[in-house]
Amino acid sequence: MNLKSPPVLPTSSACKSGMTFIELTAGPDDAAITEPIRDDAFLIALQLQACPDFDLYEDGRLIRPREFDAGAVAIFDLRTNLSIDRRDPFHAVDLYIPRKSLEALAEDANSPRIDELRHEPGRALHDPAARHLLLAIRPALSAPTQASELFVDHVAIALATHVAHKYGGMRARSEAKAGTLARWQERRAKELIAANLAGNITLAELSKACELSIRHFTRAFRGTTGMSPHAWLLNLRIEKAKQLLANPRCTLIDIGLDCGFADQSHFTRVFQRSVGMSPGAWRRLQQR
Repeated sequence: MNLKSPPVLPTSSACKSGMTFIELTAGPDDAAITEPIRDDAFLIALQLQACPDFDLYEDGRLIRPREFDAGAVAIFDLRTNLSIDRRDPFHAVDLYIPRKSLEALAEDANSPRIDELRHEPGRALHDPAARHLLLAIRPALSAPTQASELFVDHVAIALATHVAHKYGGMRARSEAKAGTLARWQERRAKELIAANLAGNITLAELSKACELSIRHFTRAFRGTTGMSPHAWLLNLRIEKAKQLLANPRCTLIDIGLDCGFADQSHFTRVFQRSVGMSPGAWRRLQQR
């Protein structure tokens, strides 16, 4: 945007979204045509002051902006080689939303993937919810080092969820089929199991993360994956072991321990039952 050091507030690493708030200000001396911006993301912008005189270019196509009054909200698709011919001063607070963040929201909501946000390019919107959420982040933008990460994350997720519902067609979370996990529950359970190959996570912790009772979770996990959580864990251990066996410098003892088995005997027994041969025989076969 060719602007000097605008205030920026990224969401925290715990949020895992890549969303970022930014406050953009340009005065009379900042008139310019920006370089084309291309990114797999959207920008949700609140106009803090009217900006009637500027032009937009999407993939080189001229778009005459409309209704960019103070308090209006606009959606910019950054996948379109967007450039701006600035002639008027402007002041805006924006939320940068990678498309992958919208996809994650849709998956958590058990909703179809979001590829587009419905909007008319160059036309600002009357959206009180988005306006108030973007206004709420302004005090934090004025003192980024003192801002609460939790607050920034919550506002970003609230605004992205609102945008996904209103402009991306995301439906409210629907129930999974009887006896199965919803997609967000399946993803969360598999991520937790994969992060704890040593088996340090309990069924109680997994079911709590999926907001289910232990009995319901165990039945639904089997209905979704075709195996129990423990069998899924063992399968992940075997797959990791196969990857490590490809490295001749890794010993069988080290591989077994790295994959969460109690000892080499336990590793060999489970591997043989699953693959039909011992880890050493499987390694030799792959090498040949």
